[in-house]
Amino acid sequence: MFEKDKFYLEARPDGIYLSCHTKDFKENDVYAFLKEWGIIRYDFKALRKFVKDGETCKVCGRSESLEKDARILVSLDKEKMNASVAIDPPFFTKPWPKVEDVKRTLDAHGIKIGVNDTAIQSLLARELANEPVIVATGIPPIEGKNAEIELIKDPDKPFDVRDDEKIDFWSRSTIVTVHPGQEIAIKHPLVNGKNGVDVTGAVAKAKPVRNIDFSFGDGLKRDEMNPLLLIATAEGQLKNERGRLVVLPELDIHRDIDFGIGSIDFTGAVKITGAVRDGFHVVAQGNITINGPVEGADIDSQGVIVIQGGVRGMGRGTIRANGDISLSFGDQATIRSGGSILVKNAMLHSRLYAQRAVVALGSGKHSQIAGGRIEAGLEVSCNILGSEMWTKTEVIVGLPPEQLEKRKIFTSEIKRCDENLERLEPNMQLLKKLEAAGQLDDKKRAMMMDLTKMKFQLQAAREGMQKELDALEEQIALVRDKGIVRVKDICYPGAVITVRGLTYIVNEICKYTAFIADDEKRAIVLVPYDYMAGKIGG
Repeated sequence: MFEKDKFYLEARPDGIYLSCHTKDFKENDVYAFLKEWGIIRYDFKALRKFVKDGETCKVCGRSESLEKDARILVSLDKEKMNASVAIDPPFFTKPWPKVEDVKRTLDAHGIKIGVNDTAIQSLLARELANEPVIVATGIPPIEGKNAEIELIKDPDKPFDVRDDEKIDFWSRSTIVTVHPGQEIAIKHPLVNGKNGVDVTGAVAKAKPVRNIDFSFGDGLKRDEMNPLLLIATAEGQLKNERGRLVVLPELDIHRDIDFGIGSIDFTGAVKITGAVRDGFHVVAQGNITINGPVEGADIDSQGVIVIQGGVRGMGRGTIRANGDISLSFGDQATIRSGGSILVKNAMLHSRLYAQRAVVALGSGKHSQIAGGRIEAGLEVSCNILGSEMWTKTEVIVGLPPEQLEKRKIFTSEIKRCDENLERLEPNMQLLKKLEAAGQLDDKKRAMMMDLTKMKFQLQAAREGMQKELDALEEQIALVRDKGIVRVKDICYPGAVITVRGLTYIVNEICKYTAFIADDEKRAIVLVPYDYMAGKIGG
């Protein structure tokens, strides 16, 4: 008997009989079933009756042509890693193949590797007809890995942002800076693959793997302990130049500092072709050169700053440098220099502080200082001071009054620390004697610990204030007996000039005038513009 789905066939001595498990079928289903089993000549009248009532019927007589032997069909996949067997089943009286029959057929097809006897036995036991089953499996190749370079610091991806992270768009930067000894990249070497064998015994080759060049430019080197690790040897910007990493000691930006670039915090010199927009900052340990204007931004350099386009401060941001600062003009700006501030044109309504000099002596008619507060250690020189509108303009040369007050406070606080330390010392000595004699109980031991802690705190505070006082004293020594304000063209009323603590209020127009302090008169006196020219601060 052979069955499938809704029907089954049975061979009897007098013929082939058709039966059904269910009457839920159509006439075409019957013809398809018979055709599947090679019965193409049958009793139409008996079949129609079978379709109508579903009762077992004789569909045809016995025929040797129908009673075929089973066929063992072998197929291979594209890579020849799997061999499958499907059984075209025998018809009734013919036997199903045995395991040995299947294995002989596989051998005839050249299949020698990975033959699975259990899979063959299961296929035959279940008498699966025309359903391919994998009966042999080769040994696949083990693929290798290409060499690759992992960027620990990626110059093209300076930061990652999480979905839930708040971003400060003004403070973030697209510039990646590195420091000596910092790990930059690591090379993962290639891993060769291992060949396999297909079911025919042929070699299944693993895919070839590629190496990659681990070259790099200036400012980088291989780590001595791990040659596959790349480290920085210099401060600077990490950049990818045509596929090769390099550290540039100078940062050259050919555009504005805005949201496209972000703020800059760099270890070397910085050159900016464009402007620095409102709210951003540029910080550098080297010199800073800006061709465009600075708009309400913070610029900070440990060297010098050159701003070709001037500063439109808008009351925001500060320009700071340890060295000189030069700019075309300034408006509502705050500028602090450890050297001198040099202005080509006008400086309006700004706050300037220079350890040495503020100079605004450009050739144009707009070269003037008007409004704001200008402080310099040695000298302030300009073409025009103040304005026709009598704009209040404060100019202070020498140590400012607030610095003198600060020196007074430091001196007083240092004295107080010394007095407290002096009072602590006898108590400390007494407790140390008791400790040496073994007479220090828990209460006295706690007292000694508290006094020791207090002593260290007082000494640390005194040391910090002494350093600041020493720095102030150096500034005072620098400007002692020096200080001058020079106005080459016109000084307008409204200007308030202070030199070494002495103040002069300008009530009438002065021309080609210098203002100096007369220690004997304890007053500011007016002298010609070129008085002691080149000697003040020399």
